[in-house]
Amino acid sequence: MIKLSNTLVYEWQAWDGFLISHLIADYCRMPASYFDQPADFDRFLTPNIKAVLLQVNLSEQGWYPQKRQQIIGYLKSRNILVLNAQIVDITKSALHLLLESVDLPHLGATQELSDDSQLFVKSNLNWGGEVEERLPKGLHAKFIGEQSRSITRFDEYYLTTKKSLRPDAWQDSTIVIEKYVTNDENSFYRVYALGESVVVVKAHSDHLIKKISGDRRDKNFLLSKEQLQTEQTLLPKGLQELLCAFTQRVPVDYFCLDIVHDNENFYVVDLNTTPYSGVQPQTSDASDFLCVGLKNYIAKQVFT
Repeated sequence: MIKLSNTLVYEWQAWDGFLISHLIADYCRMPASYFDQPADFDRFLTPNIKAVLLQVNLSEQGWYPQKRQQIIGYLKSRNILVLNAQIVDITKSALHLLLESVDLPHLGATQELSDDSQLFVKSNLNWGGEVEERLPKGLHAKFIGEQSRSITRFDEYYLTTKKSLRPDAWQDSTIVIEKYVTNDENSFYRVYALGESVVVVKAHSDHLIKKISGDRRDKNFLLSKEQLQTEQTLLPKGLQELLCAFTQRVPVDYFCLDIVHDNENFYVVDLNTTPYSGVQPQTSDASDFLCVGLKNYIAKQVFT
């Protein structure tokens, strides 16, 4: 299995078990600290390093580290490609706004829905804000806020109807309320993208919160971004159109999407820039394909 050594992963709470640890050599890793200075990178920027991937496992990453923008500027001044520098807020509410801004649909619910509409209630922070709780106490107000959260874990998400939802939930900024979409085969799509490569997993789960669990029906599609744009693939037409638009319009180099559907319509319900994988990568073919996509992407960016 390929592991790249041309990219430094600047990470906070995003290495062991995370997908990137299966793609990048272990020695190309720099643990992040909130108070890091630009010069702290110097001893990690060995001659083989052509890019730095910002891999901070927080819903609002723009504030971590404290001198993020100065660090990005310093790396660019040294002709280092900085990956994932632009998308800094992956809260659920920010995702809705992002999708609107690039003319893609989202599942954000409104009070105009009928009383029997099914709604899915989630934390606005990824994973209920569990990772933010690991920050030093002095940073909690900045990254979590001071408002009491009604959902503090990912497994506290719940399905309800508009009629049964407590009225004050619509004013609770710590949660998001989405329309619930499903299909008869309980399938969903997990999409991993790195550089020029896209791995689409058609997965199946009978659980409310959809996660890949090794269902025998699961299937991988390995595609380049160019193929998505120029070829008719084996993906459903609506899904391919969604991925074409997202990869063209959203400036993110490495990400994971969760996509739900009702067989006709496809919706992004989660954007993650620090995707988790587990002890083993998804498949060795998929991992190698992602590595090649990053290698080619860096070569084009650095030498053009």
